Amino acid sequence: MNEIEEDEIDLRELIDKLKNSLTTIVIITVLFMIGAGGYIYFSKPVYKSSVTISLDSEKKSKLGDMLQDPFSQAGLGKERLKLAKVTLMSKKFIGTIIDKVDIAKEFFIQRNFRKVELKNFSNLKIDIKYNNNSLYGKFFKIVPYGNQRFLLIIKGINYKKVHSYSEEIKTKFFTLRVIKVDGENPYKTIAMNENPIESFIASLGLEEESYYFRSFDRDTQENMIIKNMSVSDLSENILKIEYSDNIPQQTKEIAEEIARSFIEYNLENKTAELEQTLEFLDKQLIEVKSDLKNKGEKLKKHQEKSGSAVMSSGEALLESIDEKKDLIEKIILQLQEVKNFRASLQNGIMSSVALTSVGIDTSSIQSLIDSYTKSEETIRELRLQQNNITKSVTSNLLIAALINELKEKETLLRSLLTDFTEEHPQVIEQKKEVDNMRNKIHGNIVTNIQKLKKNRAIAKSTILNNMLMVQNNLTDKLRLLKSDIRQKKSLLRSMPKENLVNASLKRNFALNEEIYTFLLQRKIEIEISKASTIANTRVVENAYVAKGAYKPKKTLIMAVATIVGFILAIFFVLMRDFFDTKIRTVRDIESLTDKPIYGSLPPLKNERFFKEALRSIRTNLQFVISKNGCTKILISSTVPQEGKTTISAGLAKIISEADKKVLLVDLDLRKAKLHQELKQKNRMGMSNYLSGDIEIIDIIKPLPNNLDFISAGAKPPNPSELLMSEKFNKAINELEKHYDYIIFDTAPIGIVTDANMILKHTDIVLLIVKAGSAEKDFINNFNKMVKDKNIESSGIILNGVKISKGKNYGYGYGYGYGYGYGEE
Repeated sequence: MNEIEEDEIDLRELIDKLKNSLTTIVIITVLFMIGAGGYIYFSKPVYKSSVTISLDSEKKSKLGDMLQDPFSQAGLGKERLKLAKVTLMSKKFIGTIIDKVDIAKEFFIQRNFRKVELKNFSNLKIDIKYNNNSLYGKFFKIVPYGNQRFLLIIKGINYKKVHSYSEEIKTKFFTLRVIKVDGENPYKTIAMNENPIESFIASLGLEEESYYFRSFDRDTQENMIIKNMSVSDLSENILKIEYSDNIPQQTKEIAEEIARSFIEYNLENKTAELEQTLEFLDKQLIEVKSDLKNKGEKLKKHQEKSGSAVMSSGEALLESIDEKKDLIEKIILQLQEVKNFRASLQNGIMSSVALTSVGIDTSSIQSLIDSYTKSEETIRELRLQQNNITKSVTSNLLIAALINELKEKETLLRSLLTDFTEEHPQVIEQKKEVDNMRNKIHGNIVTNIQKLKKNRAIAKSTILNNMLMVQNNLTDKLRLLKSDIRQKKSLLRSMPKENLVNASLKRNFALNEEIYTFLLQRKIEIEISKASTIANTRVVENAYVAKGAYKPKKTLIMAVATIVGFILAIFFVLMRDFFDTKIRTVRDIESLTDKPIYGSLPPLKNERFFKEALRSIRTNLQFVISKNGCTKILISSTVPQEGKTTISAGLAKIISEADKKVLLVDLDLRKAKLHQELKQKNRMGMSNYLSGDIEIIDIIKPLPNNLDFISAGAKPPNPSELLMSEKFNKAINELEKHYDYIIFDTAPIGIVTDANMILKHTDIVLLIVKAGSAEKDFINNFNKMVKDKNIESSGIILNGVKISKGKNYGYGYGYGYGYGYGEE
């Protein structure tokens, strides 16, 4: 139980400390908020725009499909996306954008102590040529001087001169012409969008109208685009390109240009590959044509020489062997294409055009190929739909119907929110319906994707098995052809040499003729393919102009600044309290001593509260006062200016008002002030009595309400000796016969030993401690004195405590009257 009470006291004490330092906490928190507001105000707003692109084409050219595209045939989806990201972020690609977007210059105006960025100056045209690269990135400042002239300032080269508009400014660093054009002053445009505070500050005319611009070299422009651009993947074939800039319209334009240039860049790459192929075919055709001509002349000369142009049986055999070799080459090519097709299909890439081009009949599995391709396209469509449920992009009628129903429910929800709050039952119920519909659509999409994946897997397995059978048949046919060629070659060895030579020449001529025809046909096909090449990358969602800046995040920054400021303010208050050596509250005293605290007093300016607190102290003192005889109270402090004199006078008056005979004695013989507090004279007092021949009765001054007063008298050279004298002892013994209370106001006990001389005559020792001034060591010194002097009854009064609502003065044995006085 005691532990619980101690915890409650500690928590209450902590709360009190924070409440008493509330002003400090508020000031520190507000300073952090002001700092955050300044950061937000002077930070450039950053806008973001994005464009979404798809890396897969809706339809492709058949001949173009024979050439692999770097993005559509890159293997697995992740590798394809990775290649596209690397390309987008490469300087080679970014270099193609620089000339299409205008980011070579930045334009600013000075407004309300910050630079506001513009897309351009609507009333000025800047033509500049740099002769020194060190000026790139440096600000040129233009200050208009009337309608004809302006001041040009360039800090980088300490340039400051006045020029006329349209004047050609030539220096060794640059050539510049500033031309004034018809257009609205940008200051007026900015002023239309300012809040009242900004407009008021601008109206004060504290700063001059200033224009700033700076230029960047090509490398810096490329780095700026790369820095401000980010690329992320939304699915296996969907990329999102985001671009950030300080001007919203420019952000949208650059984002769109990146997407447009990427599509063109992709298409140019495909066209370049086709052109390289055509160039190779042209070279081969020239060589084959020349070789064909040579072989034709050799055949003609041999036939004229041998006199035989009639085909012999040997020629027939050679022709048969050549035909079979052609078949073997064709079958080898077909086998290679079948293997490539199966390998590509294993990696998820479907293209049967190459099979058809080498003579493989795919009609038996064409329906499966079409089903596989359609399933893949539908899955991509559903995944795109999954990323944006509210935007209908699917051809699935059921899902499209559910999306329309979702839009109706969302429209109803928005309508309800205009009339009710988010906690209204109808709004909550409608939100549930919207969420349920979203989940239903999502579940339907997932189910359809799973079903399509299953169908695609079945089609894939069937196609692979069919192609494996085709591969085995081709392998068997190839083995049989090779065996037949070996048999025919053995027959040729027994035939006449002339026939063999003639047959060989005819065979070589025919072979070159076929090669030439094939290359010519191939060239025609590539030219057609080039003419029909289409981009396989398209924009799915266009860029937009951002409605608001996404950086700086004003609400977040202000919230964080407020929380951090509040936490640091509390930490500062606690640390200040931890290292504080001053006594400020009653609990500070309680933590240092076990002596009773008879009360706490507010500043004297709160006179009514001060008197009520003194009455509370009088009540608390009754618990330790003897019922019979005179009670002698010593009131002192550790150092001057803690209020002991004022409290001595006040306590004496309060006790005397309770129909008690009270004597107030000023024993601060070195620095007497009690007579001033009571507005009495100090010509005759205790020092005069102790050092002269006058009687004690002669120095007693009667005051109203049963109160008498003995002043200190003239300042003696030896106060301690006087207080130790036998005459002082006799005086005290005599006085206590006539009074209920004698109150001694003594010199501070921490400075001189005068008070120690009086301890033996006192019943109660009261130490006055001033809140905010007294050191905590003073209490330790008081504890030591009480112990060393063996003082039986002692206590402490805390003075100068600020009023705090809900707390009591007079804290002690009686716990005061409860008038709402408080502790600091």
